[in-house]
Amino acid sequence: MLDVLNVAITPHREFMPADAAGQKLFLMLKLRPKRDVAKTRPSTAFTFVIDTSGSMYEVVAGDTTPTGVTFIQDGQQYNQVTGGKTKIDIVIESLLALVRSGKLGASDRVAIVQFDDTASQIIGLTPATQASQLEDAISQLRNFSGGTRMGLGLSRALDMLGDQDMSVRRTLLFTDGQTFDEDICRDIASDFAAKNIPITALGVGEDFKEDLLTHLSDSTGGSLLYVVAGNAIGTQVSILDLPGKIIEEYSQAQQEVITNLALTVKTVKGVELTRIVRAYPTQAEFPLTQDPYSIGNAAAGDETIFILEFSMENRPASRVRIAQLGLTYDIPGQNRRGELPPQNLVIQFVTGQGGAAQVDQEVMDYVQQCNISNLVNQATKIADRDPQKAEELLETARRMTVRIGNKAMEESLNDAQQELRKTRQISPGTRKTVKMGAKGKTVKMGSDIEDQLSEEEMRKLTGT
Repeated sequence: MLDVLNVAITPHREFMPADAAGQKLFLMLKLRPKRDVAKTRPSTAFTFVIDTSGSMYEVVAGDTTPTGVTFIQDGQQYNQVTGGKTKIDIVIESLLALVRSGKLGASDRVAIVQFDDTASQIIGLTPATQASQLEDAISQLRNFSGGTRMGLGLSRALDMLGDQDMSVRRTLLFTDGQTFDEDICRDIASDFAAKNIPITALGVGEDFKEDLLTHLSDSTGGSLLYVVAGNAIGTQVSILDLPGKIIEEYSQAQQEVITNLALTVKTVKGVELTRIVRAYPTQAEFPLTQDPYSIGNAAAGDETIFILEFSMENRPASRVRIAQLGLTYDIPGQNRRGELPPQNLVIQFVTGQGGAAQVDQEVMDYVQQCNISNLVNQATKIADRDPQKAEELLETARRMTVRIGNKAMEESLNDAQQELRKTRQISPGTRKTVKMGAKGKTVKMGSDIEDQLSEEEMRKLTGT
């Protein structure tokens, strides 16, 4: 079924030193739907899982007037005001803007789930053309309040989306606080991954756990956004820009003409697959617990790029097949499945360093992008006890970011470094900005797969 998918497999080295222990091989897997399949229009099934806990009624935009009254909600004290817009107000505006955008058709279905200390399905999967029903359901989001049990909301979404085969399925999760059932959330993420339902996680404010949202988005092949009140810097998203961001997320899903990518990797003795990361267009690190490995979807009009990392034991000088890769996928717009036949990964092990010195720069640029998030995570963990070491790690990440050309991430890292120098610590908001930003939109490196001529095209041009 290669008539629907361009595939390129590139190791960071074609020649490796012989008789060397503990070597790593990085492999770039580049996918792009071909033009014919890119024209197809898959149906979509989108479930919005919305936090309706009491903290969502905090005013975050607009002019307000204090009333002099204070109250306790979710263990925190708030000053009551009149006027302005709350978080839930802006979420409602964003969902209404999506329904009214004109970008959704009858094959696009939307469902809404709310959660606080309970969860309920406000409306099941409903064609987007039934706008009045969806608008009525969206307005009901103001009718709830309570604690935070995110796992209950995610479970409702999974029940709705689990059997929607041959559709682009997505859960968009919006939350502003810590949940009482984090263990349930982490467990249910593997069920979302098994059914190829990416979770786009949006966290707002400073109280939610970014590590939990990262796990939900990483393990399901989703994406991650940090939403802030007021002006956004670097990789942040302003809550005032939320309507446009949600429309953008849905538009991206409509472009995913290849879904349910499942990667099989068989290695020979002495070779181990240690990591699978989506490096572009956003970053996600997939767990190695399920074979074949579910690695998400591929959108029309652009590439989807993965980095596979292998560790290898000693090898004598020889030409060796070290692994075999296979890939299956769905083409929802054509209601059929496709397959990439097994591809052999062959490496030449050579004596001495001469032939092994050359590396593929494009592959290494993506490897570096994937490593930035690891450096940032290390820096944020040790910032309180060793701010100097944390600043060194952030500087290394910043230099890599500058060389790669990711301007938004560079700005976020600059702000984090300045804060660390001034205060000798990293605040919760800054920590979220750099950690979640490192998982956000990445930069495209190297040449496009469609710019590379096939062997047949080369023969035609050269007459050989």
